[in-house]
Amino acid sequence: MSLAAEWSSLRDELALADALYGPRGPAMVDRWFAEQVDRTSDMSFAREFADHIDLPGVRMSDYLHRRIRSSAGKLLGGIRFYGRDITRPFVEILAHDFDDLDALRACVRREWAMFAPPFLRVRAAPGRIAGAGVLLDESVFAARYRDIRAAGAEVRLRRFDRVEDAERMVAQRYARLGVDDPALARNISPASAADLRQWDALDQLRALHTAHGMVGLLAVAPGQIDWITGDVINEEVVCVAHRGHGFATAGQAAWAAEPGRDPGQWLIGTIDRLNTASRKTAVAAGRRRVLDAFFVSTDPRAG
Repeated sequence: MSLAAEWSSLRDELALADALYGPRGPAMVDRWFAEQVDRTSDMSFAREFADHIDLPGVRMSDYLHRRIRSSAGKLLGGIRFYGRDITRPFVEILAHDFDDLDALRACVRREWAMFAPPFLRVRAAPGRIAGAGVLLDESVFAARYRDIRAAGAEVRLRRFDRVEDAERMVAQRYARLGVDDPALARNISPASAADLRQWDALDQLRALHTAHGMVGLLAVAPGQIDWITGDVINEEVVCVAHRGHGFATAGQAAWAAEPGRDPGQWLIGTIDRLNTASRKTAVAAGRRRVLDAFFVSTDPRAG
């Protein structure tokens, strides 16, 4: 039986895979799904949680993915912690065929009761899921390099002379974010110094320069978001004093135009619902919102 026939929730992703990658796309979803199924018995996966988390009444095996069948439907899912914060548990629904959202809520409450997750998370095409107790979490934006739009602002990309300057820029921007927008700061994390150094060593980190001097940075590296592969925007920062001038959009356009870029390669990234600036930047650069992750309250009163 095909994934689409067995798991109705994956139809949007299979359609997206075909749109992004053509005939090889559905096989990419198949491979990703098989990896998630393997995690129903892979104790090394469970140990990644258990080695760092000690919750009362929770066994190591509770961190495994679960494949559950009930009279209302079946699902494949696993416990997660938002931002690695053990006070923010939720259940990632990797696939399901429930027709009734309330029945899905009830199943999650029952099967993961030891974690008392206030939310489950599902993925679907933008705008597909709505209603009481439903909240957008994040979106995947994507465009091929050839479709990235040239920007009005003039930005030049350069290697950092000192990677410490990149570290300082990221630290200062996120410190300011914690003051200006604490809700968003709670949802996203800055790139680590080790990540910045690795990206710099691999020629994946750029400083954004304008007539005003160095105004920000951009880090892009080959990777994947679940089954979606491409060049991933891992960090993007514009200094507070230079916000609002389109420099982030221009930085993405300059990156796409660098010699040696494959015009057919996808530039991808996830953006939090609260990150209005980055969402506007993505759209301005020509990247489309292709997939959403939604939180659904597990509270029975939400339905």
